Order: sequence, then structure tokens, then C-alpha cells
Amino acid sequence: MSSFQLIRRSWRMVLWLYGVNFLMSLLVLLPAYATFRRDMGASLEYLKLLNGFDFTVYSDFRHNHGSATNSLLTVGFWLGLLYLLISVFFTGGLLQQVASATDRRQTFRLSRFLAAGAQGFGRFFRLFLCVSSFIFLLSVVFLLAGGLSALALTKTLNEEELSYVALAFLLVFALSALLALCVGDYAKIRLFRRDETRAVFAFWVSMRFLFSRVRVTFGNYLLLIGVGLACFGVYFLLESWIVTRGWAEIALLFLIQQLFIISRTFLKVWVLATATVVFTEQEKQPTISPAR
Repeated sequence: MSSFQLIRRSWRMVLWLYGVNFLMSLLVLLPAYATFRRDMGASLEYLKLLNGFDFTVYSDFRHNHGSATNSLLTVGFWLGLLYLLISVFFTGGLLQQVASATDRRQTFRLSRFLAAGAQGFGRFFRLFLCVSSFIFLLSVVFLLAGGLSALALTKTLNEEELSYVALAFLLVFALSALLALCVGDYAKIRLFRRDETRAVFAFWVSMRFLFSRVRVTFGNYLLLIGVGLACFGVYFLLESWIVTRGWAEIALLFLIQQLFIISRTFLKVWVLATATVVFTEQEKQPTISPAR
């Protein structure tokens, strides 16, 4: 069964995940809107933000109402951490639904989804810390390497050429971070399917698995990431075309934003379903040694 067929049978879960994302966004937007209306009073300056970010309006608001803005930033920070924990919690449910979608008689059940999430939260949280630590170490390595390279080439290259060197380091770091995230997805599948609890070991074994099958694993991952980037591009293009002069334009922009959030949720599940299909099919084949 293809990954797209698995997604098609999991559309109820995708809608439920979208609902959770929508409620989480309301927890941020409603207090922010109430704060703007209360502190701005009859001023219409904040309406300038509808058609694009205006740093002057934002800086003036921070200067005049700094305490309100700081409280909103604090709330946003803690809600961001809560969202990360919820995402980790949902991992077990996502994998459970993808695994059960191969059976036509199985339908999405919220109780089973939450039970699988609770059962695997500990191991997936440890894996989250492992992947985050690995990406942090990568950032430190590339930051040091980029800084030392810029220092060594300062006398031979001009500012424009140094910016190209910095961009090259940034691109390599981004590719390495994507590789770590891809390994993390396969480690999730290994932890779930084999009922393992050793997150670091699963990450290491999944890295070896990925490097032995780079085209079918990381290649598919980059292809789906490209689809996500294309969705980003379409969204920003449509947003630039819509001028919010009234409620009709605001409603249209809101609809486009919600479609984008649904597509992002769909893509997240699609990535995990694709990795599951690849992992299952490759397990049935003889082990392939890494290319020399």
C-alpha cells in the first residue's frame, strides 16, 4: 500500500490534528487581539499591520505598551513549549493510525490515538531531546567552522564573497539538520514497530539505515519538503495579492491560511507515512552495505 493511500484513510485524524492546531492558535490570537484593542483604544494604527508587517507601528507599540507586549511574548513562549510537548505526545498516535490504516476495517478512534500517544510519550520525548541535541551540536560546529573560515579569508575576500561563504555554510547546515530530522522520523518508526525504549540507539541505527539507502529515504524526504516549500511559496504569493480593505478580503485571507495549515498537517502525516512504507519495504529486503 502506498503512503498516499494510508493518508487517504487517515483523513479524520488529519482534521482532528487541524482542530488542535486551530485551538492552540486561538490561545495566542485572542489574548493578543484583546490586548491590542484595549491598549490601542480608538487608534487605527494597528490596522496598518493587516497588509504587511510595519516595524514602526510595532516599535511604537512596544515603547508605549511594553508591559502588555512582554506578557504576550511570555504567553507565546510557554504555549510554544506546550505545542512541542503535544506534538511529541501525538507521535505515538500518528504511528498507530498509520499502522492501522492498512486494515480497511479499522477507523480512526480518538481513544486509541490518545492511548498510543500516552504509551510512547517517554521514548519519543527522549528521541526529541536526542535529535534536538544533535542539531544543536551541528549548529555549534558550523558556526565555529564558518567563523574561523571567515576570519581566515578576511584578507583575501571582499564582503560580498564572504557572504557567499557564509551562505554555503548555512545551506550545508540546513541540509544536515534536515538529514537529522529524517533520521529522527525513522527512529520513531523503529521505536514504535519494535517496541524499543533506547532512543539514542534507535537514532544511531536509523542513521546507518538511512545512509545505506539514501535515495529512497532522504531522497523522498527532500521531495516532500520541496512540496512543503512550494506550499509556502503559493501562500505568500496569494497573501501578497490580497489587499485587506474590508471583511471580505479578511475572510478570504483567513480561509487561505486555514487551507495552508491543513496542507501542512497533511504533509506532516504524509512524511511519516512515507517513511513507514519505506521502512517496512526495506526491512523485507537483504541488508545493503553503504556505498564506498
